[in-house]
Amino acid sequence: MSGLVFSPMIPLTWFWALAAVSGLIAIYMIVRSPVGGLFRLVALAGLLVLLAQPRLLQETTTPLPDIALIVTDVSASQELDARNIVTGETVEVLRQRLANLPDMEVREVSVEGRQETRLGEAISSGLADVPRGQLSGVFVVTDGQSADEIPTAQSLGITAPVHLMLTGREDEQDRVVEILSAPRFGIVNEEAEIRFKVADYGFDGRLANVYLRVNGEEVVSRTVQVGEELTLTAPLPRPGKTVIELTADSVDGELTTRNNRAVIQISVIRDRLRVLLVSGEPHAGERVWRNLLKSDPAVDLIHFTILKPATKPRVAPVEDLALIRFPENELFLEKLDQFDVLIFDRYTYRGVMSPLHFDNISRYVENGGAMLIASGPEFIGESSLAGRRNLAYILPALPNGAVENEPFIPMLSDDGQRHPVTATLDDAGDWGRWMRVIGVTPRGGRSLMETPDGAPLMIVDRVGEGRVGLLLSDHVWLWARAFDGGGPHREMLRRLVHWLMKEPELEEESVVLTADAENGRIAITRRTMEDNIEPVTLRLPSEESVRLELEEDGPGEWSAIYENAEPGLYTAATETSDGRNLFDVTALGLAAPPEYARVLSTNEFLAPLVEASGGGEYAVRQGGSVRVPSIRQVREGRPATGRGDDSGWAGIIDRDAERLESVSARPLAPAWAWLALIGGLFVIGWLLEGRSSLFRRPAPAAE
Repeated sequence: MSGLVFSPMIPLTWFWALAAVSGLIAIYMIVRSPVGGLFRLVALAGLLVLLAQPRLLQETTTPLPDIALIVTDVSASQELDARNIVTGETVEVLRQRLANLPDMEVREVSVEGRQETRLGEAISSGLADVPRGQLSGVFVVTDGQSADEIPTAQSLGITAPVHLMLTGREDEQDRVVEILSAPRFGIVNEEAEIRFKVADYGFDGRLANVYLRVNGEEVVSRTVQVGEELTLTAPLPRPGKTVIELTADSVDGELTTRNNRAVIQISVIRDRLRVLLVSGEPHAGERVWRNLLKSDPAVDLIHFTILKPATKPRVAPVEDLALIRFPENELFLEKLDQFDVLIFDRYTYRGVMSPLHFDNISRYVENGGAMLIASGPEFIGESSLAGRRNLAYILPALPNGAVENEPFIPMLSDDGQRHPVTATLDDAGDWGRWMRVIGVTPRGGRSLMETPDGAPLMIVDRVGEGRVGLLLSDHVWLWARAFDGGGPHREMLRRLVHWLMKEPELEEESVVLTADAENGRIAITRRTMEDNIEPVTLRLPSEESVRLELEEDGPGEWSAIYENAEPGLYTAATETSDGRNLFDVTALGLAAPPEYARVLSTNEFLAPLVEASGGGEYAVRQGGSVRVPSIRQVREGRPATGRGDDSGWAGIIDRDAERLESVSARPLAPAWAWLALIGGLFVIGWLLEGRSSLFRRPAPAAE
């Protein structure tokens, strides 16, 4: 490639000024002497050309190929309805057709996304190292869904067409449960409001059946209007993690049912723990209970001590013997359900409470309440709480009349080594001695602590929806006084009371899922009192289920690992030997990934870029076949899309780009030649002027 360039010897301002002055002089000379002035004009022009220094420029270039970019969406939504197969066929056809074009380089970039599709980032990164002078076209093969902002043609700096190849069907439909608002925290025994709507896309649904489940148990079933914003309330029965599921019935032909289910995890706490402590006659261990419960700022303690001694005649009015009248009717009939746990500490029946009170206590426990009896010698005899028939039937053991007053070291039973209340107590087997144990005949529950002879010391049991605990010694206070080395009295009693109040961390039967996003694993932990357990059923995000066998890690602890887990919601379920269902849910990545919020194929996000770049939109999935538009090379500025056959055609720009290898420049003529030419023209002009004056006739003389 060659051309003419100029390199003026003087600044351009002076050059143009000199040209103007030379022009005026030349005009004056031409007017004065047309013949010689013309040659002087040419000479001055030659002088100006000499000052401009004309040079012949010679460039050596190498042709460059045009570049076409293929952006392939391989995100999770592309796996629906065989879109990934359509995508693969489309990309393969594009590769072949572009490869058949002369001087064409094909580059590719993939968009991976299990949680969300970021088409904008993929397009920008794919074009980052593509010279804009070589870019001939961009092909985006996708379902059109994108979670990020699509850049504009101006921000990308491109003038090549962007073509959209949609892989979905035209008649797609899907139903989605959309959570509009839900709390992250809640209070025990209150309700959580879940605001939601059921949306149908691709068809006009009217009604949908919706099911609300709390910790795996269905609590609400309702038929709702599709598209209407609604609110359901979910009970929060216990502290810890509460899993709320909202599920809508599926419809025939929808793309996926993964988004028919929304899961909310709420952290539930107790506002204040209300404890009713009723003590019998004062004893050394009473202060242990009071100090333990009063030291917890989250506990509201109501404490009464019945001071009426056993030797007092029963005919004496209670009002005359109490410093503060014991409000038995208010506590045990009217407000009992407001307490989280009821503790009887060495309480003896002395006629203060009636059979109606004990009957209401039994109902309170069966309906979900908690009761603990810390007993001493008063647990034996006709004044024992075990002698109240309205109460005795919920007790896990009854006294057998024996009282052992020999020193012994408390020990963990086999169940105690597995139960979370006692399994991890410090220095088990190396504790201080107690001096008394009340003999009982067990009839239910689990004995967690015992004497060296196997006599029960601590028994826990479930009664209906509630729980009962028995502590069969009044010598826990010896540990508090560090007698014989003491023991973990505070931690033991705290765990016992919190187990009665159904703290999730202390449940002896539980299944827990833990997501490890970094390594793509789901850990299943099972705590149980059983020797043999059933496999855990793990429901995957794809709605498929797998059964996992767990291995024992230690007393009462079993575990399994699910490897290569894909992002999404996982649900674990199993059943205990007594028929109770255990349930937990966790999410690897986002609990509600945007990838499945909308799954219908759409041009909504890419349409502005396609239109601004002059590209076209093509539905490559037609019927049961894949039809990819033909590709044509066009000149810049010409239309880049059209209808030439069933699938149309897509245009790419023929750039004819080149790379400059070397540049050489040489003068148009040597300086001496320019000077000789200029001097010769001046001489010729002078000679012509002199000749004209030599042959000019003299003017006639005046008469």
